[in-house]
Order: sequence, then C-alpha cells, then structure tokens
Amino acid sequence: MGSCLCCSKKSAKRRSSRKKSETENPDNVKQKVERAENVFIEAFRLQTMSILLVFSKDDRQCAAFSKAAQQAKYKYSIVKASDSISSTCMELSPTVVIVDMRQAKRIESLCKTFSTLSSKENYVMVAVRHVEVARTSSSMVDVHILPLMRAGFTRQFIENFDVNMCMAELQCIAHGELQSKFRYRMMQSFLGAVENAYDSIEITNTEGEIMYINRAFERLFGYSEAEATGKAFLLMTDCTEREESDKNTVELIDSQMKQGIKWKGVLRACKKGGEAVTVQCSVIPILGWSGVLQNFVIIRRELGVGGGGVTTKGSLSSMGKNLSQLKIESPMTKVIDTIVTIQKTCPSNVSESLDNILEMLRLTELYVPIKVEDLDNQMTNELLEGLMTGPTIRRPSLNTAASDVDKKRGSKWTACLPAFPLIGGGRVSLKVNAELRKESKWSFNIIELERLTGNKPVQYLGMRILERFNALALLRIDQLTLFRWLRVVESHYHTTNPYHNSTHGGDVMHASSYFLGLDVLKNLLDPDEKICVLLAAVVHDIDHPGKTNNYLINSNSYLAQLYNDGTVLENHHVSFAFRITYQDSSINIFKNLHREDYRSFRQQIVDMVLATEMIKHMEHLSRFMHCVISSPIDPMSRRASVSHGNVDNSTVIKRMLIKCADISNSARPRELATVWAGRISEEYFQQTDDEKAKGLPVVLPMFDRNICNIPKSQISFMSLFIKDMFEAWHSFCNIPDLIKQINSNFDYWVELEKNQKINAGQPSSQPPPTTLRTATATSAKTVQS
Repeated sequence: MGSCLCCSKKSAKRRSSRKKSETENPDNVKQKVERAENVFIEAFRLQTMSILLVFSKDDRQCAAFSKAAQQAKYKYSIVKASDSISSTCMELSPTVVIVDMRQAKRIESLCKTFSTLSSKENYVMVAVRHVEVARTSSSMVDVHILPLMRAGFTRQFIENFDVNMCMAELQCIAHGELQSKFRYRMMQSFLGAVENAYDSIEITNTEGEIMYINRAFERLFGYSEAEATGKAFLLMTDCTEREESDKNTVELIDSQMKQGIKWKGVLRACKKGGEAVTVQCSVIPILGWSGVLQNFVIIRRELGVGGGGVTTKGSLSSMGKNLSQLKIESPMTKVIDTIVTIQKTCPSNVSESLDNILEMLRLTELYVPIKVEDLDNQMTNELLEGLMTGPTIRRPSLNTAASDVDKKRGSKWTACLPAFPLIGGGRVSLKVNAELRKESKWSFNIIELERLTGNKPVQYLGMRILERFNALALLRIDQLTLFRWLRVVESHYHTTNPYHNSTHGGDVMHASSYFLGLDVLKNLLDPDEKICVLLAAVVHDIDHPGKTNNYLINSNSYLAQLYNDGTVLENHHVSFAFRITYQDSSINIFKNLHREDYRSFRQQIVDMVLATEMIKHMEHLSRFMHCVISSPIDPMSRRASVSHGNVDNSTVIKRMLIKCADISNSARPRELATVWAGRISEEYFQQTDDEKAKGLPVVLPMFDRNICNIPKSQISFMSLFIKDMFEAWHSFCNIPDLIKQINSNFDYWVELEKNQKINAGQPSSQPPPTTLRTATATSAKTVQS
C-alpha cells in the first residue's frame, strides 16, 4: 500500500486476509479477464453492426439481405463497382462484408481486391455462392475455396432468397464470429497497454521460456525481442557475482512457478552486457480456461542504487556511474515528459499553450489557487496569500493611518459582535452536567460550557465524549488516567489566545463526535479509528502561540527553524501532544496498548493533525472528491477501495472529517458563529499589531483592526473554503441542516456588508473600540442564553 496509514490491528488483519485471498486465488485472474471480455464485447455490441453488400446488381439475393438488415435494424450499404470497395470499407468501417461470388469469372478479381485490404481482419467476410456448389461439393473439389480463404473469407452462404434465412445468417454472425472479432480487438487493446507500460513485462510459457517482451524490457535489459525470445526467464537473473541469498531466491521462484504460485520480491537481474541491476519483480501464474497452468507474466521495475534499501556490489566509481544514470520518475514528471514530446510535433499555437501548462505543472503547490487579479476579490486574494501560501510573499508593514470612513465602518461592525462570556459561579457541577447533556446536538453551546467551567471545557466535554465512544475499554485505561491526560492537554492550550484556546480544541472535538455519529460513518470506521479521530481533534492545536505559520517563519522563530519552515504549527502540535503524554506514566493513555496498536494510533493521529494545515486544503478536497465522492463503490464498502497515491480511502475520509470540524464555526448557529468570527478576527488583529510593531511583513493585511471589514472577510472565507468543502462533505454523509445553516449565516454576513456600505458615510455615535471584549459587550446576553 506504500505510504497509506494503518488503521487498526483488527482491520489490518481483515484487509491483509482479504488481499491474500485475492492474490493467491488463481481463479481471480480468470474471472477478471472474463469480466473485462464481457465489458469489451458489450461496448463493441453497442456499436450497431454495419453491413456492406457487394453485389454487381440489385437482384433477389441482394434485396433479401437488405430487407433482413432493415428488420434487424442493422446499418447497411450496397456497393456495385469493385474498384470502390477499398475506399468504401475505409469510409464506412463495416463489421460484416457480404460479397456476391456466384459468378466464377468475378471470383479471382474480387479475391485479389479483398486480399489487399489492410483492415480485413476487422471484418467478417461472407461469400455468396450458387446452390450448385453445395450439390457438387461431395463429389468434386471446389477449386475456389482456397482462394476465398486466402482472401480473408471465413463463411459462405448458399444462395437463398428467403428473408428469414438471410436473417438467420446475420444472427449467427452477430453471436458467433463477430464475438471472436471483438475478442481480437480486446486483445489488441491489452497488447497496446502492455507494450507501452512503464514496467518491464515479459510473458513465458509453462517452462519459463520467454514468448513476449515489451519495449520497457528492451530498454531495461538491452535485449531485442528476437534475442530474448526462447530464453529461460531464470537465466535472465543469472549474474556472475551471485550471492547465496540470490541463489536461494531463484530456487524459491523456480519452486513456486512449478506450483503455480505468485511470487513477489526484490531480485538481482543481468543486463545484456553483464551489468547487474536490482529490480522489484512479480511472477504471476496465468491459468487457462480448463484450470491448467498456461503462462507466466513477469513484471519488473528497476530500483537502482539504494532503491528499496538494496545496493549492488561494486566500487564507489561504479556506484557514482549508476547514480548519474538513475532516472527518477513520478506521475508528474511523466506528464511533463509526455507534453514535451507532444510539443515537438504540434502546431506553434498549441505549443505556446502547452508552454503555459508546463509552467503551471512545474509549480511546487499544484493545488494552491492562482491569485485573482480582479479588484473585487482583493479580500479573497489576501486570504489565499495569508492562509494557503508559504512565506515567499513579503508585504511591507501597513503603518499608514486609516481613513475616517474605514474607521466608521470598523466601529459600526464591531458594535454588533457578541462579547466573551463572563465566568459565572454558583452550583457549577449541576449546570455543567445539564449543559453536557446537550452535547449530542449540533447546536451544543460550548461557549456557555466555557463560562460554566472557568475556561476548562475540554476536560469535562472530553470525558463525556470519549466515554460515549468506549475509549476506556479500547485504550485499556481507567477514568482517572483519561481525566488527568485531558487536564494536562487543556493546560497547554494558551488561555490568552482569543481563538486558538482549549475551547476551540473542545469545539473541534465536539464537531468530530457529531460527524462520527452520522449513519454513513457509524459503520464505515472501526471503533479505534473513531477514538483516533477524537484524540487528534482535541490535540490538533495544543500549545498554539496565537500566530500563523507565516508569522513564525517571517520572525525566524524557534519552531520555524526546528521544522524547517514546513507545516510548522501542525508538526509542533502533534509532536508536543505525544511528548507530554509520555512524560508521565500517570497520564499516558497509550501505555497499555500493544506496540502494533500504538503505532496504528500514532500514525492516524499524526496524519489527521497534519491534514489541518490550510496550504494543502485544495489538495485534500480534490482527493476526497476524486476518490470518495466520484467513486462508484457503495459507501459501506469504501474501505476496500484504494485511491490514487496509495492512500486508503478511510484515511482520506478521516482527513476531510477533521478539516470540516476544524473550520466548522460557519456552520454553527448564528449566535455561536458570530462569537467565533469575533474571536478569530481579534487574534488576527493582534498578529497584525505585532507585525507592524516589529517591522515584519504583514501576513493578513485585511485584519488591521482600524480598517477591517469583518463581514466581508467572513464572506470571502466562506466562499473560498467553507461552501465547497461542506457541499462535498454533505454529498458523502448527508448534513442538510448544516448546509442550511451555512447558507443562512452567509446571507447574514452579506446583509451586514450591504448595510455597512449604505451607512459607510454616516457618523458613528460610538468611539472606536480598543478591545474585542468592550466592542462586543452588547451581545453577551444573547450568547449566554
């Protein structure tokens, strides 16, 4: 499976046993060929059978075939002149050619004409003969049979003017010889695919003697088809410097070939000049229709020096030579090479267009949207640059004063944002329990839970959700260990962050648990996979400094240097979470897991946390659309499907789940969505203030607290990230209420933006706010209710 993640020991065993049954059962190959054959034949059959009637005159026999073709709804054409047969066949591409051969003097000339047709193997050719031929065939030798067969005729029809007899002949052809022609075309397609395959492919007989090689084999080993044909496959692996392990491998291959068992592994083979080459090799037995071993297919791919952990023996100079000749291929380099090849023979205007395509394909981030130059989309462009691109864009600090109109716009907007909830007192435990009973609903108010728990919602909400998903039994730990771990995790979220604090961690965990409770995901993911999702959600932003990746890179922070400017925060979050978990045995929730189970848990959690990086947002969404939404496989069996890039589809689904949960604020009820909008805006305001004070490039210039248009920023963010992703998620797991809420919130921001434009020139009765808390105090009661 390459880089795909393990899911669990149990599910891994199920998949490995399923894979074993698929690869070791020889009947599977036969069944797959039969299915392919049926698909090809059905596809060719859909192309209605077309008939070419070659008759010198419109007699009763020609009329009978014409009427039979009409009744069967077959296309047909009539040709009288023999000199136009070739051009007509090329133009019409008939599947059946019926030729009048009743005149002996025309047989020789017609046979000569048809013998020169280059595409005659694609037709079923029928010769119409006189009835006397049949009467005399028992006592006389038909001298015309051999010339007809040489010309390509495979059937003869004895003259009969009955339309039903002509119809029967056409039906026999359609369900008989035409099927063989379709199989021939299918084999041509398969042979074309094999011939142009990237891997070296050879086909041998049951004795292992090579019968066919493709072009990749010729390139890899230097043998021509004539030189390789007849050689024993195992002799191609015989090198002068053979190690004992190689001899054992050859003996094992020979033994398994004789038993008709598939073999796969790394093998040292020999080129024509005697040079050793290391290849990944598969030897596949092919059974005939009677179940008897018929052929072997050998597939080889060069590993090169160091490939797959295997090196060839030799001096340093020979290793350097091999390295210089090593061609490293990837799907993208193959696409680029193909385009370059096409450019050599295409017109100049097409070549110029291909140049533009090549320039785009050579970008390092293929899924990062291209900047839109439209002035109306300036906010969108700034979001793209700030959230989805690396630190290559350097903006000057924005130290210019804001205009009076912008100040009025900002103050009018911030007056309608809800405030941070105040920390309450009283009988907290009863109120907390009452609030937690609502956690199964999407409308669950985590802001209220934050207030009731004194900014400690994670340890209470986390315990309830993880216990509901049976985490204690799966992790084999007690309640106290889990509670201590949640408390330590929450303590490392920064309470000074307006947005990226433990409440956000708890909110993402709640959204993830809601998604896991949907029907399609209940049966799709294993119980331990669900626990991994919840653990990844709760730690996905632990120890967040309240600044973006680009800020850390531009400021040369320790974390940016530690992770070499790549996925800085996400790497830190997941690394930090595992580090603190292992510091103290009393909070180590993984301490009782078997090694294989722990590795599976860790791989899944790491993968999901890294998927929350916004730079690869479009890549994850595109992969989800291609592998899951566009897949013809039933949702309940998606686990058995494998997506491009060798990633299990369950991994793609889990990535999309945590991404939707991470930015699900816009799908929350409006009173919660506006709180989250205010919090993220304030955090970005603080970053912009800090960047301007330190003279750093301003990553998100639209989030200057003096000029920011928050409704417009929400409209841009939802248009760019939320709508498409949640529509895709909705098509997978059916969340109509969330889609309705997103559209409602979007309309709310649009209406606010319109009102701001209308009132932009009116003086504000309130002074500019200094903090988000004072600016949004008017809506505090709404949020707490």
